[in-house]
Amino acid sequence: MRHAEGSTLPDAPRAIARAATLTSFGNLSSRVIGLVREMVKSFYFGNGQAASAFELAANIPTQFYDLLIGGMLSSALVPTFSELADEDDPARRRAFGELLGAVLGLSLLVLTLVVLVLWLLALPIARFISGGPNQDPHLLAALLRLTIPAILFLNLSGILTAALHAHRRFVFTAFTATTYNAVMIICVILLESRFGVMALAGGLLAGSIAQVLIQVPGLRGVPLRLSLNWHLPGVRQVVRLFLPVAGGLLLAQIAVQVSFILASRISAEGPATMRYAAQVIQFPLGMVAMAIATAILPALSSAQGEAFKRTLAQWLRFVWVLTAPATIGIYVLAAPIVALLFERGAFTPESTAYAAAALRAAAPGLLFAAVDTLLIYAFYAQRDTRTPTTIGIMSTLFYLVLVGAQTLLDEFGIRPFTLEALVFTNSLKTGVDAALMGFFLWRKIGGLQGYGLGETVLKVSLALGVMAPAAHLTMEGLAARFTLHTFLGNAVIALGSALVGALAYFLCAVLLRLAELEPLRALIARRLA
Repeated sequence: MRHAEGSTLPDAPRAIARAATLTSFGNLSSRVIGLVREMVKSFYFGNGQAASAFELAANIPTQFYDLLIGGMLSSALVPTFSELADEDDPARRRAFGELLGAVLGLSLLVLTLVVLVLWLLALPIARFISGGPNQDPHLLAALLRLTIPAILFLNLSGILTAALHAHRRFVFTAFTATTYNAVMIICVILLESRFGVMALAGGLLAGSIAQVLIQVPGLRGVPLRLSLNWHLPGVRQVVRLFLPVAGGLLLAQIAVQVSFILASRISAEGPATMRYAAQVIQFPLGMVAMAIATAILPALSSAQGEAFKRTLAQWLRFVWVLTAPATIGIYVLAAPIVALLFERGAFTPESTAYAAAALRAAAPGLLFAAVDTLLIYAFYAQRDTRTPTTIGIMSTLFYLVLVGAQTLLDEFGIRPFTLEALVFTNSLKTGVDAALMGFFLWRKIGGLQGYGLGETVLKVSLALGVMAPAAHLTMEGLAARFTLHTFLGNAVIALGSALVGALAYFLCAVLLRLAELEPLRALIARRLA
């Protein structure tokens, strides 16, 4: 068999390592450029009404992607395409092209109809998702008319990604998200002075188109024939594999939409502020939890019994060791972190204070999500997708009940429903999900006693007990000496406090003989020797 790009594969492990490296680099670049995109957005639009209107409009195509092709990607599309991805067999190659053509053709038809209906209903949709008088429905409708067509291109990009992954042509898919973010940045910088916040919506549409264009060359050699042949066995298989998870995805997207509507109802700045906080959380989450979960899935999939438990426990300890201090650090240093990343241009000190409160509420969700991600992948390794879906439905229902209760308390004047409370409820939902994952996994494979989890949690907690006050006292000391609300001052306060906190944590971990940090300690010792 030949490599996707046409060269002979030297061996499978080397090909897998090369693909993993390329994908990891693509993910890293996407996270970095995505953070830059948020910084550019904050400079021009801050967290005001226009920025929040864009977040509400951008959420619509994102939700349709997550619900449709995004939900099918790993559960249905990649497995089905992979069964036919053999470039050395002409019959299978033709069948692959026929299936891809049918999936693309049917998707084009359905998505075009969806886009047309939503585009015509832009104003009623805007009035519904605005959540009340804090948003201008006409501005939101204008933004929706630009973002809604992106539904078509985002989903087509997802289909192409699945097809190219099946053929192991990762070079064409690794940087799609990076391209999307880069195009948005360019559009805002070039067009903001003339079109205002519409430049953001135009950038989203242009970025979604760019994702499709950079993947099309990867289809070279595929005998693609567009059709509406829904009778193909592959099409039926995609539907059959997707239906069990569709209900959970739908409920999850309802919860996401409820969050944005409530955030808009709470304040004009709510949706944008919530997005800035989420972007900060997603950066370490993607760098640590998602990277580790993706890397260990093959090892977990091939392990059984005690080997499975040992591997899972080892990486749960490692994630806890890395993510717990990041969670505490973000909580303690929320204000200087937000100021350093976003406080310039239209993003004022008042914006920083509001976003920092939201970030502190989001911080626990980082640790919960990191653990939850590993446990979900543990179920996937056991060939069990139904349990995580069921748990997702349970935690989402819990979330909807909780926000409903808080909304009622606010309506009756008993307790105000703040953005901080909404964001913390999102974090709590993730915590409930992680707890249920752990409980059902314990019932499935037995406990993880004897694998050092309790000892690691205790040692990390002791180290955090030193780290948190060290970082906080350093922050206060630096804030008294350096000018606040300047880039240099924010950088010194945020980075200096983070460095002292990290050093305190590392020294305590060494004294406590925290085994997970031993490779790092040994590397530093060799460098200093």
